[in-house]
Amino acid sequence: MTVYPFPMSAPVSPAGVRREMDRLVQEVFGNAPSSRNGGLTPPADALEDSSGFTLEMEIPGIDPRAVELLAEDGVLIARGEKASDRLEEGTRVLFGERARGSFERRFRLPKSADLSAIEARYAHGVLTVRVAKVAPAQPRRVQIAIGQGNEQ
Repeated sequence: MTVYPFPMSAPVSPAGVRREMDRLVQEVFGNAPSSRNGGLTPPADALEDSSGFTLEMEIPGIDPRAVELLAEDGVLIARGEKASDRLEEGTRVLFGERARGSFERRFRLPKSADLSAIEARYAHGVLTVRVAKVAPAQPRRVQIAIGQGNEQ
């Protein structure tokens, strides 16, 4: 039997592991998800195909009208807020696992992203943002003028 030299500790929740991973990624790369007011970090996937980029972010329970999407300086910024549920008087919370509060996610876009061609839609708790690629520059033949200009 192999014994590992790690101390035994209390079980860690998946949310705690995610927060620690986000902190480590931020420390190393400086582009990790960020959250304000207490820890709402919607998970996201980024995809690329020949015509563009797709970002899918899970934001269930958030009104899409409460989400702001900005594109500036090559960065796509998604921010919003999941409001806390209003409890009736006399209601006692036995436990709470759902994250609430404000969030802001920043995604650096590749140079080939066309910031003037961005579309977003929301369905079934998922915000899908589609960013087209800039058409690659095509080589063009330059005509050389003969016998014009400074003749000596």
